[in-house]
Amino acid sequence: MRDQAKWQELLLEAVNTPGKVMAAYTAFHNYSMGNALLALSQCLQRKLAPGPLNTYKGWLELGRYVKKGEHALTLCTPVTAKKKRINPKTKSQEEHALTYFVYRPSWFVLSQTAGDTPYTLPTPGFDLDDALHKLEIRRLDFDLMDGNVQGFARERGIAINPIAQLPHKTTFHELAHVVLGHTAQSTVVDRESPARCIREVEAESVALICCEALGLPGADFSRGYIQRWLKGLQEIPPQNSQRIFSTATAILKAGSTGNRP
Repeated sequence: MRDQAKWQELLLEAVNTPGKVMAAYTAFHNYSMGNALLALSQCLQRKLAPGPLNTYKGWLELGRYVKKGEHALTLCTPVTAKKKRINPKTKSQEEHALTYFVYRPSWFVLSQTAGDTPYTLPTPGFDLDDALHKLEIRRLDFDLMDGNVQGFARERGIAINPIAQLPHKTTFHELAHVVLGHTAQSTVVDRESPARCIREVEAESVALICCEALGLPGADFSRGYIQRWLKGLQEIPPQNSQRIFSTATAILKAGSTGNRP
């Protein structure tokens, strides 16, 4: 619950404070949910600007060095070890791989480094067809007569109005409805309904994160849309905040055509 509360705080900052928190998420979103939260928490506690992560050696290879006196951030990493044991049937020794997780202080953020070589966080490309394929979501024909509807999601499919004002944002919104499981029982259409406050907040928050991570327009519109729906909720429940970040990560990874450090 403590981690969920931190994701809730992070999401509210993202909605209300453009730039800072989303820059942190963009830097960390290729890491696991736990490590992204762990890195961000340490940056906030130590007043470090969140940014790209790398090891001491990794920064040297990029032409930068860790500044004197800087302490590494701790992340959880998998370790694979080989262990021998007796097979009860053959009575012979067999080697088995064992994976466990350890916390190691081995990472530094960009703000802890210096050097003559500038570093720019690469913006990943996004291939929608790849994302749809990996997420097992299909395109549908936009068959609604209401021209005010920007898009809709139905079961494992999405449809975007050919004259949608912000087609990329709408696409991420509808993808989110499917990945979040909102379409399991009914079609989700972008119309106001008080009973759907939490679903709309979840889907539009995912769209906000994806658009900002990819440098696409629509973030300001998303913030206004989310804040309007929040009036019917008072707050975003912690567990829903975690679902939002997890879904955004899944969509970005599914369509990513670039690599992150």
